[in-house]
Amino acid sequence: MTKFLLSILTLALVACATDKAPKNKTTDANKSTETKPTSQPSFLSLEDAQARAERVSHVSYDLGFDLTGKGDTFSGQVGIEFDLKNPGKSLRVDFDKGKVLEVTANGVKQEIVYNDMFISVPSKNLKKGYNKVTIKFEREYSKDGSGLYKFVDKEDKRVYLYSDLEPYDANKIFPCFDQPNLKAYYQMYVTTPRNWVVSTYAMETSVSKSETNMVWTFPRSEKFSTYIWSLHAGEYAVVTDKKAKYPSRLFMRKSMKKYVKIKDWQVFTRQSFEFLDEYFGVAYPYEKYDQLIVPDFNAGAMENVAAVTFSERYVSRGEKTQALRRRNANVIFHEMAHMWFGNLVTMDWWNDLWLNESFATYIANLGVSRATEFKDTAWRDFNRTKQWAYWEDQLVTTHPIVTEVPDTNQAFANFDGITYGKGASSLKQIHYYLGEEAFKKGLRIYFRRHANENTKLSDFIQALSEGAGYDLTDWQEKWLESTGVNRISVVDVKCEDGNFKSLKLKQSKSSGNTYRPHSFEIAFLRTQGKSLKVYSSTKVKMDGENLEVSMKEKTACPEVVYANYNDQDYITLDLDKKSLALLENDINTVEDNFLRQMMWTEIWTMVYYGRYSYKKYYSMAINALQVEQDPIILGKILSSVSSERRGVRPIAFHDEKFGEQEKNEIRTKLYTIVKERLRNAKAGSESQKFLYSALVNLSEDKAELDYLVRILDGKTRFKGLTIDQDKRWQIVKVLNRFDHPMKNKKFDSEKKRD
Repeated sequence: MTKFLLSILTLALVACATDKAPKNKTTDANKSTETKPTSQPSFLSLEDAQARAERVSHVSYDLGFDLTGKGDTFSGQVGIEFDLKNPGKSLRVDFDKGKVLEVTANGVKQEIVYNDMFISVPSKNLKKGYNKVTIKFEREYSKDGSGLYKFVDKEDKRVYLYSDLEPYDANKIFPCFDQPNLKAYYQMYVTTPRNWVVSTYAMETSVSKSETNMVWTFPRSEKFSTYIWSLHAGEYAVVTDKKAKYPSRLFMRKSMKKYVKIKDWQVFTRQSFEFLDEYFGVAYPYEKYDQLIVPDFNAGAMENVAAVTFSERYVSRGEKTQALRRRNANVIFHEMAHMWFGNLVTMDWWNDLWLNESFATYIANLGVSRATEFKDTAWRDFNRTKQWAYWEDQLVTTHPIVTEVPDTNQAFANFDGITYGKGASSLKQIHYYLGEEAFKKGLRIYFRRHANENTKLSDFIQALSEGAGYDLTDWQEKWLESTGVNRISVVDVKCEDGNFKSLKLKQSKSSGNTYRPHSFEIAFLRTQGKSLKVYSSTKVKMDGENLEVSMKEKTACPEVVYANYNDQDYITLDLDKKSLALLENDINTVEDNFLRQMMWTEIWTMVYYGRYSYKKYYSMAINALQVEQDPIILGKILSSVSSERRGVRPIAFHDEKFGEQEKNEIRTKLYTIVKERLRNAKAGSESQKFLYSALVNLSEDKAELDYLVRILDGKTRFKGLTIDQDKRWQIVKVLNRFDHPMKNKKFDSEKKRD
């Protein structure tokens, strides 16, 4: 699941409901012998989930839904078949705030015992071994996007439904055992209005039509968890990719179809199939693959089995920048990776959710870097995700990658830069530490051994250990169960007669008081012509405070030394004084774009934590902004020097604090540079698009805002740059932010135009 914008869920500070409902006196044969459970908040505790998993096994659901009503409710029926180990106490069936119409347990119609959180099946209606519970129900469509959500398109009044169920929202659609380690089989029929389509875990086996309705029948599924079951229905436009390796369809609102870059979606999806099939050594595990682009989606995307949902935020109404296309490719790879890691093999409980997301994040970047047109830029984007992790991991609120999750309400409590950035970075590091073949072997052991099962972190580490040929328990403890970032300093670089002799590396302990085992590459640079180039590099392994590095081959004395070349490790750096002094003047001449980006990042990090002068950095940045051609680096530099004027100051500026006049001078200088470069930018280039966006965001005073109005009115144009509707709204937002006199008029005109 791609939940970068997910808000932290409210933590409930009350006791969980349990299966142990109190007994009451026996009444007549049709009455329950147990009292109605008291009202509880809608979550499931780990304790209750473990107790239920001990009792229940071999689960299957026979589902029927009626979606033909025109109001805010839908109805359905579910037959739950399962084996039960201990029938001596009642059994909880999760169902959130619905209406229970009828409950039958093993052929006996029972009194409805329901508390808006779960249905209690009395022990007297249960037996050891095979059981079947049938429940008829109604429920309102979701109003917050969790469960089954109904959207009516204001433009054409068409109706679209989709589900979103992680971590504990399947029971907002139908009664079930809603926990990941009770995997189940599903079969289903769905009644819809005519002209609707339905997407779920498999292709339909039949569709019967009447004058007003359609009945869609779906076959028995593979075994998987409730949170990745899905139900999507409505008047979607559907595009089939006949070139894909597996049956592949793309769904979208009909009013949005003209904006969707269908070719991109199809190409990236085909590339995902090819890469992941080969890399995991296990073929795509389901019979088809649907992708649905849906409105009002809470997350970025969700990896439902064979029917993935994506937010319409991945659709833009103008020409996509390369950065947005890379983002689109990355999320497609991310969600498809979950078909194996998450769906085929699923975590036992939500404490390992970090691994699910970290793995998909890492493998998505690996796939994009190897299988798409973005081979040179995928890891550069990942580096920015790592910066998020570095920042959070140096706050007092940091936490280990592995955390305890006592209940479903806290499943996403630590869904942050540590989960995505540090977790994925740790996987990139262990991949590099072990080597390609050992890492790949470990993954293949994991998928083949645990297909259609539930696992814990220890199972994954065991598979990697077998792939590597040695135990990784120590690595797990130091990397996954401690906090903070290690800093590597390059000290005492020695040369003799123009040749490199040795250098020392010093590792500082993390905030968790830990030295970690690391593997990274050290790059040596010298000036060649007008460029600073990497002329030699060496891979090192470091486990402890100090390491001395020498080279077997004769190597020229470096002018610049850079550890963590190609960004394989999760560390911050302190550059040595000689390297830093040269880069102050010549950083713009570093030939390797990715390396130059990382150098800027490390120097800024040194500034942020008070280990380097901001005024020196600002001088470097102003010089670079006038000549730098790479749009990723331009964005990085501009963001850093803009932070001071916005009041987002580094932790330690010591005596270098800026007054308001100095902040405004910084902004004016930046605006002038960006405006001049935009005027001279290559038509249609990525840099032109970036510079335009930067100009809009830097505009504040009356003259600058008036210039934006001229762009909006078409009086100022930039060759090769289309001011599409999204760009027009970007200008209107800025006019409103700074209370420009034309703000209301321009808002009204764009509202009519859009």
